[in-house]
Amino acid sequence: MRRIALYGANVLVFVLAVFCALAIRYWVPWPEWVRDVGALTFPVLILGLWFAPLQWLRLRRGVAALLLIGVLCAYWSKSPAPQDWRDLHSREAWVEIDGDRATIHNYRDALHDPGVASVPRWTTQTFDLSAIEGMDLILQPFGDLKAMEHVMLSFHFADGRHVVVSMEARQARGAQFDPLAGFFRRDPLYPELATERDLFWERMARTPPDEIQIFPVRQSPQVVRTYFERILRFTNEVHRKPKFYSTLTESCMTSFINLAPERFASVPWYDLRRWIPGYALPLFQQLGLVDDSLPADELARRNTLPTSVLPPSAFPSDAAWSAYLRNGVIQA
Repeated sequence: MRRIALYGANVLVFVLAVFCALAIRYWVPWPEWVRDVGALTFPVLILGLWFAPLQWLRLRRGVAALLLIGVLCAYWSKSPAPQDWRDLHSREAWVEIDGDRATIHNYRDALHDPGVASVPRWTTQTFDLSAIEGMDLILQPFGDLKAMEHVMLSFHFADGRHVVVSMEARQARGAQFDPLAGFFRRDPLYPELATERDLFWERMARTPPDEIQIFPVRQSPQVVRTYFERILRFTNEVHRKPKFYSTLTESCMTSFINLAPERFASVPWYDLRRWIPGYALPLFQQLGLVDDSLPADELARRNTLPTSVLPPSAFPSDAAWSAYLRNGVIQA
């Protein structure tokens, strides 16, 4: 029994040493070279103290345990710190809800053109929650793996306007999104509320352009409103008390699943599609939330915006461009 306990302790120390090394690499706000050195030397130090056949074994193992506990306590108690955010992430959305009126502050409506730096624009917009008509699932495939996909939701209102919600990892100036860093509390969660001509065209104006897929969601306006209000309240919670983006538990996919009313979607924790954005479309199909008359791959091809889409600048308003996408491009 003692041998089993010792074996378990050895395995635990090894796993924690590797975890802390990765945490130091991605989580500690130090220069990159310092983090690289720390990520290499910390596990060597811990494993040397624990396993080396030298004197004072108990003392050395006690020191190793204290070092691990210290790093882990600092890691789990840390809150997101203010940073010099990239221009498009420089402000946080927050919302005032008064009955049927929802006023979104720092509602993004940035301008994007191919080959030119984006121009951030922030507005305050009021929406009538009683006039919400429905929503769309928005997917943006990226990378070479099927699992690599960004999930957004677009809520549409009777006046033709849409509110796109994108749960992102907030990026400091000069930083790049890294899914692995999302496992180690590097970036804050960033609920982004914006126009379609901003978030869609931001991606389609890239070289080469990213794909955008639009899938109408089958659900009643009442349930969609409940879902939207939950997202708005969650946005306020994050604005008041920042939390970390997590590739596993608080990502572009899992954040929406966590907030979904049970009448909208109930996905058990053991369903792997809950955790992997690339399986959002087949999951929504199985739940009966989007068209399930075609295989997911064929439906995705049919509902992908072509690269020949006219830019938002060719239309008098965001609502006009959104109507063009649905009625003149993919018939969504």
